[in-house]
Amino acid sequence: MATSAVNPTTGTTSTSSNSTTKTSSVDTLANEDTFMQLLVAQMKNQDPLNPLDGTQYVSQLSQLTSTEQISKMATAMNTMSSIVDNLNTSVLVGQLSSMIGQNVTWSTESSVTDSKGNTTTNKVQHTGVAQGVTISDGTPSLVVKEGSGVTTVSVSDLTLIGKTGLES
Repeated sequence: MATSAVNPTTGTTSTSSNSTTKTSSVDTLANEDTFMQLLVAQMKNQDPLNPLDGTQYVSQLSQLTSTEQISKMATAMNTMSSIVDNLNTSVLVGQLSSMIGQNVTWSTESSVTDSKGNTTTNKVQHTGVAQGVTISDGTPSLVVKEGSGVTTVSVSDLTLIGKTGLES
């Protein structure tokens, strides 16, 4: 004879047939199907001499509704977060676009290891003229002409925008 049970603490469904047990993971207990299965199981297994109070069912239904609303709110918050991230990227692209034609200074780190295995890290300052904006993996960067080459500079590496004071 096969029996099934849902463990509300762990969120697993166990099915046993004679001496074998099969357990599968359940994504969430906060759905109507699971609630109805639990409700039917409660009604089938309740003591006929001491039946459950109807307010308990209403309370459980209320908890299910609350859980569903919280789940919907979490989904909406994730959507809002994505929208805000996209807006932030758009604003940053606009700000970077206004830098085109401007002198910019940025720093990078350069590591050198000597013959004894000691590593020294130095900050190197670069200066160039902003040529454009690029977006890679959703992150905008500035395209800068440095000498005869072109390089992509992360916003976090920028140290100065405009005149550097070194021009003649």
